[in-house]
Amino acid sequence: MSDKGSADKGSTEKDTADERVDEGRTGPRLRDQLSSRADQLGSRAIEPIVKAVRGEIGKAKAEVADRARSARAGLVLVGVGAVLALVTVGLLAAVAVAALAVALPLWAATLIAFGVFAIASAVVLKVGISALGRGVPPVPKDTIAELGSRRSEAQPARD
Repeated sequence: MSDKGSADKGSTEKDTADERVDEGRTGPRLRDQLSSRADQLGSRAIEPIVKAVRGEIGKAKAEVADRARSARAGLVLVGVGAVLALVTVGLLAAVAVAALAVALPLWAATLIAFGVFAIASAVVLKVGISALGRGVPPVPKDTIAELGSRRSEAQPARD
């Protein structure tokens, strides 16, 4: 019987020691649980914002891809149009030379047509280069100015 009594006494002491160890762990466990809850609440609060941002990024990607396809098709058509325009200008030059060759020698007619086309080319290049100068670098100056004015309106007046 003493063996049984000592066994009960030993198990009671062991249970008490386990409780003390558990009490020491309860604080960190509780903190971990609270931290986990806070993380879950934070993720739930941020989740709609993240979904909205991802949705907007997806829409922007789709819009850029659509515009790139349109731009690619436009560039191909502009290239074909430029080649046809060069052929047309060549034919126009040939007609001008042929018309002038009726009244003048062939070399004089060709020289006059060359001069007219050279002057026209110089004028078009000059206008094109000045237009490029206005557009390069492509900085949205109006948008930047508008954002600056919004920012100054949003800031409270400092006295």
